[in-house]
Amino acid sequence: MSPELPPSSRLPVEHLAACFSNVTNSYKFYWLLAILECVQRGQGPVIPLTDLLAEMVAAVWYPTNYFRLSFGKQDRLGALTLELGAISGLSLDAPKERVKAQVLRHLEAGTDLGREIRTLGRFVPYRFLRPFFVAALRGRPDSQVDGLILRLSAERFADDDSPCLYRFVTTPQEGIELHPAWLAYLTQHLAIVRDFALWNLVNYLQRNNPNVPNLAAKLFEPQQRNLSQARTFWRLAWDGLGTVVCIYSRQAVPQQGFSLDHFLPWRFVTHDLLWNIIPTTRAVNSAKSDQFPDLATYFDDFARLQYQALRAVAAHGRDTLLEDYVLLFRTATVDELCALPLDRFREALYNEIAPQVQIARNMGFVTGWRYTP
Repeated sequence: MSPELPPSSRLPVEHLAACFSNVTNSYKFYWLLAILECVQRGQGPVIPLTDLLAEMVAAVWYPTNYFRLSFGKQDRLGALTLELGAISGLSLDAPKERVKAQVLRHLEAGTDLGREIRTLGRFVPYRFLRPFFVAALRGRPDSQVDGLILRLSAERFADDDSPCLYRFVTTPQEGIELHPAWLAYLTQHLAIVRDFALWNLVNYLQRNNPNVPNLAAKLFEPQQRNLSQARTFWRLAWDGLGTVVCIYSRQAVPQQGFSLDHFLPWRFVTHDLLWNIIPTTRAVNSAKSDQFPDLATYFDDFARLQYQALRAVAAHGRDTLLEDYVLLFRTATVDELCALPLDRFREALYNEIAPQVQIARNMGFVTGWRYTP
């Protein structure tokens, strides 16, 4: 169900809700999210255009550069962040504030990239307000729309009965001024309005990234992962297996100082489900990084190790550690899970993993990796 914006007795909230109707790119979503970021920092009512543009580009940095999401061929915002990544020297997981600082530097210096980013400010702020002036704009040629919105937003700003969200200002620098009533509304309902924008953004991105797993988690800066459950699982498995052999190097993995490898890289799946995690050495894990292993070379050994490990953990009576497997293999109980023969286990795991490798290949991830000592 689509989230709804909180109603207001004096604000035309329905016009704000209509800003995401019939979108063909991501600009409006990130424009509103940028405004909300500035409001959350207490930056208002006047917000410089450069701050908003920097927020927009920085917010798209992780979906495009780190997680490789597609924003569509007509969307320049994603392309601009890729261009920034190519010339800035920033790491893929650079903190957001560093990305914003780079964007502001290009805007202030008037570089080629800065001028391209600034072009977003020539139409996105105006077109975002279009639902507030539907009747006045009906039948007008497109060449007149921005100028009319500029004038109408100034006139409507003084309308206490139905004020528009903001008006445009040029001093002390180019930007927008949020209407006091709207600023109070956004401040009071910040989380709800952000969820509304993000829900619509995810729906938009799903059309350009079909079947990509965990899409919503890929809109933000990657978070620190907690692998404590995976470490508990594999320490218990070790008790039953005695020895764990690395599927990549064919060497025994030390019980002290081992690394945990996401067979499908975390950067793609953004989850820590146990059926995707195996122990390896630190050197091998570092060499593999965010690459996808060659299935023909490694999948059978991966499936066999997973099969043996879950049975060893089940023998310890730790059924709660096997919930990821029960869900994946659609068994009613852990006993039913452990009763699966290896060939059926392998087939079901392959049917889960192989299509995701193909999706990752289409997104530009490196696949077919093989370990070289």
